[in-house]
Amino acid sequence: MTAVQPKPRAGRNRFALADLRPLMGNDRVDWDDALPGFGVRRFRNGRRTWIVFTRINGVVTKISLGSPAVVTETAARAAAQLLILEAKVRRDPLAARRAAMAAPLFANFAKDYRRYGVTRWKPSTLRSYDHYMRNHLMPNFGSKFLDQIDEPAVLEWFSATSRTRLGAANRILAILRNMFNKADEWGLVPAYSNPCAGIRRNRQRVFRRYLTEAELLRLGSALEELQISDPIRVGAVRMLLYTGCRKDEILSLRWADVTGRVMVLRDSKTGPRGVELGAAAQAALALVPITPRNPWIFANLAAPGERLKDMLSYWHKTVLPSAKIKPLRIHDLRHTFASHAAILQENTPTIAKLLGHSGTDNTQRYMHLTDQPALDAAERIDAVLWGALI
Repeated sequence: MTAVQPKPRAGRNRFALADLRPLMGNDRVDWDDALPGFGVRRFRNGRRTWIVFTRINGVVTKISLGSPAVVTETAARAAAQLLILEAKVRRDPLAARRAAMAAPLFANFAKDYRRYGVTRWKPSTLRSYDHYMRNHLMPNFGSKFLDQIDEPAVLEWFSATSRTRLGAANRILAILRNMFNKADEWGLVPAYSNPCAGIRRNRQRVFRRYLTEAELLRLGSALEELQISDPIRVGAVRMLLYTGCRKDEILSLRWADVTGRVMVLRDSKTGPRGVELGAAAQAALALVPITPRNPWIFANLAAPGERLKDMLSYWHKTVLPSAKIKPLRIHDLRHTFASHAAILQENTPTIAKLLGHSGTDNTQRYMHLTDQPALDAAERIDAVLWGALI
């Protein structure tokens, strides 16, 4: 291909500048030397897309054929040749596509996509989808038709969001990418036209923090002092540390989920699973007061019948300052559990089972019999952590 700025040229492969300018502004085109009107459009932000120009009913028309990151040159050239041929025989190559697609508004498609997901997603996934849709995607794309949302528009939104929320931008981009993949599958947008395909996720910092023995001692002292004022939240912190479970897994526990030395997680990230409780975890649960007419272990005393839904403020504003520990994510209690398990030379499959990373059979929705090797491991890890806290 020969890289040139769009300008009037003789020959079938070029159009008048007056025809091109409204369609592509000042963007550059790498024209193909062999196929008239076919080339690669280069946006000023560095993004690229295959395009073909052809005259339909006397009007020069630009047709996008997808990103080079997704569509090969061979596939794009074949599509361009077909479109040009259809235009030459006085057929509108876009008419059938417009009629077949009838691209809906993003807001309407989002409702259909959500109905599709309700039967397939976990409740936590559905909550995340609703949150990001309401606060990010709808304000930016809700009033646009699907075929109006192109890569530059998505990239502009992604860049703006990434300035303040790197992780959220990545998660929302994944949602948007999956939505357009489904729109392609349902025939609502042209094939290979996903505007997210060529956009790379943000690189994020890898966290490798866990509590040292000295920090565990200070944390234990702080929790003892806070026990009287807030036994429910203190109990939640202890259970996070003693079990290695995720925050939402602990906060969503009901008293009915605990039977002897086993508690059942109904909405674990990897599906329902059983967790063996060591002596420390059992002792921590025994200190949590039962709230009348409330099934939740970690009840929200300010809202009768409801559970705690957030521990972050308490963790950062109360627990960490009391323990004189530098800023630390509450998720790092899970890392602490795993790290001390590794220090005790527990094998990787056992640690994975304790953390719920793998090895959970979806058919075992509820665990009634203890897994003795895992229970023994939980006892050993709990003993070390408990010993550091008291």
